[in-house]
Amino acid sequence: MPKVITLDAAPDLRQIYVSAALRRRRVGDSLPDVRVARAGVAVDVPSLAAYARVCRLPLSGALPLTYPHLLAFSLQMVLMAGDGFPLALLGAVHVENRIEATRSIGVEEPLDVDVWARDLRPHRKGIQVDLVSEVSTRGEVVWRGVSTYLARGDEHPDAPVSEMPSTQALAAVHGGPQWRLPDDTGRAYAAVSGDWNPIHLHALTARPLGFPTAIAHGMYTYARVLGALGARLPQEALSSRVWFRKPVRLPSTVQLRTAFAAGSTLSVLESVKGGTDPATPTEHAVVENSWA
Repeated sequence: MPKVITLDAAPDLRQIYVSAALRRRRVGDSLPDVRVARAGVAVDVPSLAAYARVCRLPLSGALPLTYPHLLAFSLQMVLMAGDGFPLALLGAVHVENRIEATRSIGVEEPLDVDVWARDLRPHRKGIQVDLVSEVSTRGEVVWRGVSTYLARGDEHPDAPVSEMPSTQALAAVHGGPQWRLPDDTGRAYAAVSGDWNPIHLHALTARPLGFPTAIAHGMYTYARVLGALGARLPQEALSSRVWFRKPVRLPSTVQLRTAFAAGSTLSVLESVKGGTDPATPTEHAVVENSWA
């Protein structure tokens, strides 16, 4: 049976990141048999409102689709910072995220959150792992997320890649909402999410970890995409998936293009201008939503 670490409150992620910075780089080929859990979590409404304001999400009696990830994220970091975890916490990059929501979650519902790791495997640019998060209320699992993190290292050219959907349907979509993401975007999101990873805060803290500037949190851009789709997405039985393609350097201007179909949407978040050819924008994220 797995070891279960039960937390009474959300940990301070700033302390976890400082501790991770003082540790030596880890190397390993197995995952610890550990779960991290919190029970009876009550949503703090002022914190939820601040999160919705930063991510441009509507407020209602139900939680935004990405909000349960915030409740699980600190538990993920406890697991990744713990003894025996084979990936170094600092420098790990969020490359993909999947969410399955069986129904909407009421703001006042008490929530139980469980997190564990699975499927340590090679990536073409290093090694990756899935962090699985389940949110339940009164014994009913209502939300499930899978966050895939990459630690760069030895390359594995023959490693399988995650299959993205074809973006051919987006060829006919010209234009869409544009957002200017200022230099302090990462700090603003960190303040409402608790994710103080230095790669998101300032160029001076991002450069030692391999990034020339601070980069936007992937889950921030993902939330912005879902917020822009708004009422076009159902509240029940929704499956959502994002592939983070290229980091959004801060400051930056991005554009969202979306193709709509019966029971699905397909979106791409891209730079307004990118590379040496302004006609070829940099693709930052691809988001696919589907429902019955």
